[in-house]
Amino acid sequence: MRAGIRGALVGAIAISAFIAVLPSRGRSQVSGSGMALAASDAQAAIPPATDASAPPKKSLKQRVKSIVEKLTPDRIKRNREFAKAAPLFPDFCKHWEQNLRDREANNRAKLNYSLKDGFETATYTGYGKIAGCEAHQSKDGYSIGKLSYEEYIYYLVGKTKEEASSAVPKAISDTHTTEIFRYENNKWFY
Repeated sequence: MRAGIRGALVGAIAISAFIAVLPSRGRSQVSGSGMALAASDAQAAIPPATDASAPPKKSLKQRVKSIVEKLTPDRIKRNREFAKAAPLFPDFCKHWEQNLRDREANNRAKLNYSLKDGFETATYTGYGKIAGCEAHQSKDGYSIGKLSYEEYIYYLVGKTKEEASSAVPKAISDTHTTEIFRYENNKWFY
C-alpha cells in the first residue's frame, strides 16, 4: 500500500515538474506588463542564440526522467551521502599520499641486490605526488573518489651494495596510475 502511495506521489511530482519545465507555447501575455503581445512578436524580441557550444536541448522524455531520478528516495539518500563524502576526499588523498611515501621507504629499505657484470644492482618502486584528487557521483548517484599519480621503477647500481644504496636512483619506468575508491558507511574505502 505504501509503495503505491509513494509511486503516486513521485508520479504527481514528476508531472508537476514536467508542466513547470514546459515552454510557454501560445501564451499571448507578458507577465508583469499587462500588455498583450503576439507569440511571434515575443519570439522576435528574443535575440537568437549564437553560442555554438551550447549543449543540445534534452527531449521531453529525458527531462522527465532526469527529474524523476532526482526525486526518488534512494537518489535523495545518495545525494545527501555525496554531500558528506566530497569534502572528506581531499583529506583521504593526503592520507593516501602519505601511505605511498611510507610504501616507497619500505621498498627502499628492503632492496634485493643482484650481481650484474660485476656491479651490485637493485630496483624498487617509488611514487610521485598525487596529481589528481576528485570526488564524483556515479550515474546512479553513488559517491566515487578518483586519485592519480605517477609510479616509477628506480634502478640502483654500484660496485658494492653500500655504494649502490647511496647512489642516485635512475627512473627506468614510469606508469600513470589512477585509483578509484568508494564511500560507504561514512568513510572512504580502498
